[in-house]
Amino acid sequence: MTTDIGQPHTQFSTLSEWSGRTLFVTATGEVELVNAPQLEAVLNQAIDDGPDVLVLDITAVSFLSSAGLATLARIHRNGERAGMRFRVVANNAATLRPIQLMGLDQEIDVFSDRANALTGAVES
Repeated sequence: MTTDIGQPHTQFSTLSEWSGRTLFVTATGEVELVNAPQLEAVLNQAIDDGPDVLVLDITAVSFLSSAGLATLARIHRNGERAGMRFRVVANNAATLRPIQLMGLDQEIDVFSDRANALTGAVES
């Protein structure tokens, strides 16, 4: 008989959807060393697709590692080089706190919901 004492790992997945000239990529699960390259590949493909704005929604991400944070920084730079705006939707402690601790919220536009990320509305 086996007993699973720990929390089950959340399956990592992404979903891409367009809204006008904005491409939303929604990530679900944990973004860590093993799957951060997968997220980066999806986001680089999104940049290649040529949106005016790329929005990464990580509100359903339960863990954001340093590898995930490095991915966000690289995608931000790649987006700037492509002449595109990169925005992140993060509103929980698992995602927003690491972004703030690393100071990435000073470089990347971070929003608490998709509606404000879509319009680029400044949040107070």
